[in-house]
Amino acid sequence: MKQWQVKILVALAGIIIGLVVVEAGLRILGIQYPLFYDYDPYMGIKLRPGAKGYWTTEGKGFVSINSDGLRDREHPVSHPANTLRIAVLGDSYAEALQVNQPEAFWAIMGQELQKCDRLRGRKVEVINFGVSGFGTTQELLMLRHKVWKYSPDVVLLAFTTGNDVSDNARILKKIDYDPYYIYQGNKLVLDDRQARENWEAKQHSLWKKLDLDAFLTLRFFQVMNHAKDLFWQWWLPQAAGQGPYASLEGHEPGMSDQIYQKPTTKDWQEAWRVTEGVLVEMRDEVVQKGARFFVVALSNSIQVNPNPAVRQAYARALGVPDLFYPDHRLAGFCQEHHIPVLLLAPSFQEYATRHQVYLHGFGKTLGKGHWNQQGHRLAGKTIAAWLCPQLQ
Repeated sequence: MKQWQVKILVALAGIIIGLVVVEAGLRILGIQYPLFYDYDPYMGIKLRPGAKGYWTTEGKGFVSINSDGLRDREHPVSHPANTLRIAVLGDSYAEALQVNQPEAFWAIMGQELQKCDRLRGRKVEVINFGVSGFGTTQELLMLRHKVWKYSPDVVLLAFTTGNDVSDNARILKKIDYDPYYIYQGNKLVLDDRQARENWEAKQHSLWKKLDLDAFLTLRFFQVMNHAKDLFWQWWLPQAAGQGPYASLEGHEPGMSDQIYQKPTTKDWQEAWRVTEGVLVEMRDEVVQKGARFFVVALSNSIQVNPNPAVRQAYARALGVPDLFYPDHRLAGFCQEHHIPVLLLAPSFQEYATRHQVYLHGFGKTLGKGHWNQQGHRLAGKTIAAWLCPQLQ
């Protein structure tokens, strides 16, 4: 064997030994950044079945994805006897990676509903179909492609006013591989071509051909991927800017300030139009299947900041009387179309102000981001108390 070949082999051996040592060290220290997501031909993205580990980017929740790709325990597909089965649709608030599964609002809601006298001893089973980044379009597709096989009695849509409307418009969300509904004349049409093409490309990629998914469980790979994510989390706001209200206390990147104002641009008007159209599609399909449909509008952190002065300053900067425009619009639309709707933000604001507590955020980000344990607990109890009198 030539000398240069020996040097290459020695170098490769050194790299392999080094990676083994690093991997062992990361495991001993408990450092992990599991990859929970994969591409999906129908919804653009999905949770990776069987993935598990701690989510530490915000809060700290132990996350386990079941065999059907749900952030939930295993559920039988067949509907159990004497059971009220509730399917929860939503985005990252329903996915709830920031807290442990028993602390999520839908888990608490199920426990509280078990006490509901109107259910007369029936067992309550809640199945969580929430996935981060979903808009109402993807939630409708989740309903069609995954929910119905479980034959739910109730479908509960958790609607995040802060970004669900913008997530329903390609031009506002700026993610091409997701599917979107668009209007062609007065007809709502699904535009999922790019989502399917992206998924097909991933299936024919070298990664898939070599079947390298096992690398996703390696800690050094997870750390490198996490470093990449941290870079983009830092870089994208620098490149795109945070908008004119970024300096205001309570501003939260990822949530649009435009949502608190009556839409004046064509893009936002169309986003609202599509959102409302999809809600009607969802209502009609749920009714057709013999189930009941409910909508719960969640809270955004600035809406429920415990300091009234912070909320009022934000509203003044936007030129609006309060921060409840999306909630009032959604409520009016749902009432007009006979969809039961619950607005959490007003009661959450009153609770946060009275008790001087933050219902969103963790640690250094307290007051911003997703619900913390207290926010989830309040949501679960409030939703259960609202649902109970309407169930049989």
